[in-house]
Formats: sequence, structure tokens, C-alpha cells
Amino acid sequence: MISISGLYKYFGGQRVLEDIHMRVAPGEIYGIVGHSGAGKSTLLRCLNGLEPYQDGSVKVTGEEVGDLSPSGLLALRRKMGMIFQTFNLMSRKNVFKNVAFPLEIWKTPKAEVEDRAMELLDLVGLADRRNDRVQNLSGGQKQRVGIARALALRPGILLCDEATSALDPKTTGSILDLLEDINKRLGLTIVIVTHQMEVVKRLCHKMLLLDGGVTMAEGATEDLFLSLPANLRKFIDEEYTLIPNGVNIRLMFPRDISQDAVITTMARELDIGFSIVGGKLERYLDDVFGFLIINVRPELLDRVMDYMREKRLYWQILDADGDSVHDHDESADRIMNRSRR
Repeated sequence: MISISGLYKYFGGQRVLEDIHMRVAPGEIYGIVGHSGAGKSTLLRCLNGLEPYQDGSVKVTGEEVGDLSPSGLLALRRKMGMIFQTFNLMSRKNVFKNVAFPLEIWKTPKAEVEDRAMELLDLVGLADRRNDRVQNLSGGQKQRVGIARALALRPGILLCDEATSALDPKTTGSILDLLEDINKRLGLTIVIVTHQMEVVKRLCHKMLLLDGGVTMAEGATEDLFLSLPANLRKFIDEEYTLIPNGVNIRLMFPRDISQDAVITTMARELDIGFSIVGGKLERYLDDVFGFLIINVRPELLDRVMDYMREKRLYWQILDADGDSVHDHDESADRIMNRSRR
């Protein structure tokens, strides 16, 4: 559906994207995440040709975006709906007219405009607000109108540029639920630009972490959060007061074991106790996953590691700063020596 390889983008002499690679499969929800100024929105705009690129390849539905003529770009953008942080609605038009506008621009028959606009307003839960002025709507309702408008021309791809950044947490959750429902019901491919990690965890099958226009991490969301590479951990900026004595272990819980009593079972079978330092379980797609940090005495580390390897658990041994210092094939003595450095 979308394939990017070796992408470079410059504004004047300043490089804003460097050697970007990513692939988005049909029906996937893909997150592009990073702090402000990371190049996220620029990358998104390269997908629909709103920003030209200087080197590399950007292919959407098999077409090289940089090679398209103006009419080809127009046809491409018809296949790609887009929603924005600031909604970009027309304040002088009511809810219905905002949704109908793209259909009218493409000279859709009037009866079809009526049917399609009402179908979409029903999809986003605003059929009863069709005659309201958009300035009378809440932020979440405005974004629902924006989503309905973006779907008017039946695109195969939906681009979301910080679509929940201006919303409160509860409203954000309802918009994410709506996007998830649209993805499943319509088979729509969705690319989401965000700086909100909870959006990525909640919705995205795969993700790309950008920093200064450079890829810091890329891959399946669950896999990245189970392995938690250093760049991603720094972006999340999770802080815990780790116990200075003993060994702190982060146990990761993928979806298939997130609801099992792993800690209780391990303590019972090994007949040892742990101190729980911190942790979190979060919703991920249709399930939950997360982690716990436990502390064990050094003399028990070999037994605990053997147990975790046997049960094929996901785990990391942390140093005082919370960084991983272990290798699954290392001995307890070697890990302890490294963690003291």
C-alpha cells in the first residue's frame, strides 16, 4: 500500500528527513511518532505530494509520488483522506455542508451527496447534528465531522496529522475508538502522526520513531515495547525509583500472557519473594500488554533467570538508571559485575 525507501527531504540547505524506510500494508494502522520538530508532519505530507522530496522513493498504491503530474497528484489525493489537529472545518457551513463539500467539488450527483453525507454522519454519530453550525460543536464533535469529511470520497488511506492533540483524554479515547472501528469496518489503511505515545500503544499495529528527521526505531508496536530499545525508552521517559540493593528486573507482558498470574506463579514455584517496584498494563488493540519491575536478591538471580528462560518470558535486567544491562545468555555474576559499573 505504502512503501518508502531511502527518503531524504531538505528545506533549503537544511536536512529534515534522512534515509527513511517504512512499509505500510493494506488495512494496517501505522504510527509516526516523535517530539515536535522531528519531521513527522513533513513525512506525512510527502505521502500525498504536498511536500516534494529530493532523494529516495515514496510509493503509494504502486505509484511513485515524485513522478506524478499535477493531474496524477490530484487523483492520488482523492484516494487519501486527511484529518488535522485544528479540524480545518468551514465555519460558515453547517455540519452537513462540511461533510458534503468534497463530494460537491467533484460534482457528485445531488442525491448521492445527500445519501453519502448522511451515511458518514451516522457512522461518526452526528446524524442528529446535520444542521448545526460547526462552531457550536465540541472539539471531539468537530473532529468527528473532520473524519466524516475525509471519508467522503471513499479513500483507501486516511492520514491523521496530530488528530487528537487538541483533545482531552476522554475525548481522545472516543476518537481512537472511532478510528479503530473505521479501520475494521472499512478495511481502511490509517497513518497517524502523533507525539502521544498512548495513541500509538492504543491503536497502531506498527510504528516509526523519528528524532531530528532520523529513524530511531521502526517495527511492530508490540515487539518494540517488549524489547524497549534505548531510544524508545528515552522517548517514553518512564521514571521509577529503582531499589539500589538487589537486582531490578523488568518483566514484559505480551498480549498472550498479560492476564496470567506470572509473578504469583513464579514466586510460588520457586518459593521466593519479590518486591514490586513499578509497572503498567495498558490497552493495546483488542487486548492489554505492559510490564512490571521486580527486585530480587542477587543470590537468587540464577534461579529466577533460569525460570524466565524456561517459561520464555520477556525480561530485562536494569541498572540504576533503568537501562538494560543484560544478555539472555549471560551468567548472574557477569550481569551483576556489569550493573555495578
